[in-house]
Amino acid sequence: LAVAMAGPTTRMSDSSVNQALKPSQWLSVQKLESIPAVDELTLERLESMPLNKGAELLQQVYHLSQINHDVEPNFVPSNVQVYVPKPNGEKIVAPINEMINLLKQKKNFGQDEVTIIVTGLPQTSETVKKANRKLVEAYMQRYNLQQQQQQAQQYNSNVDQEQPRTSSEEDYTEQAKNANANTGDIIVIDLGSTLTNYKRYAMLDIEKTGEKLGKWIAQLTSELELPYETIHMIGQNVGAHVAGAAANEFTRLTGHKLRRVTGLDPSHIVAKNR
Repeated sequence: LAVAMAGPTTRMSDSSVNQALKPSQWLSVQKLESIPAVDELTLERLESMPLNKGAELLQQVYHLSQINHDVEPNFVPSNVQVYVPKPNGEKIVAPINEMINLLKQKKNFGQDEVTIIVTGLPQTSETVKKANRKLVEAYMQRYNLQQQQQQAQQYNSNVDQEQPRTSSEEDYTEQAKNANANTGDIIVIDLGSTLTNYKRYAMLDIEKTGEKLGKWIAQLTSELELPYETIHMIGQNVGAHVAGAAANEFTRLTGHKLRRVTGLDPSHIVAKNR
């Protein structure tokens, strides 16, 4: 409000960036007064709003935070939950500081590819839960293609002598036969489950959180003797930035680069140091 009411003698500067960010150029005094503080903005409120209204509100909060520098990174989650899905639908679940010892007991873990998924959206929404489930299922399907190929071959031998196949059945068996049959394991670092309110999401310290995950991955590769060239990291939303910071920390500690880092829908980083 003070910025909006400021006179010519109190302007920050004449740069185009500062002028473009002045709230008075895109918000009325009444709208400024109605914008909630980060402490008051709940995930439930955002989820109940129409998409365009929620997006507009987040943009307003984001730009005001950048002007006032009042949203600084101060949230670093401790002992994030990690799970490793199994082909039978079960999971190995543990806090991150206990998971390496559990993986040591898993036969042939990390023998081929390892995909590490860092979730980055709060798990309060059914849409988010479904999206995460679909992502894990896609990699489970990919890593079980060898079994699918065997099933396709068995299916071919059973039906070839009985009845003609439909075009969709032929497409499926041909895809399974020709698909890349790499096997691998999946690790899900469920950072999103720690982001239980908007304040935690907005205040997340990307660098420090990424450093913790990078150190854990370095420990994982060392104690399980995993080749770093087989590790693919996928970060979702704000987790994309955390994955990048984790990969940088891994390189700093080991001198090596992970095979690949993928960002799915990277978000604005709300909190920034002054």
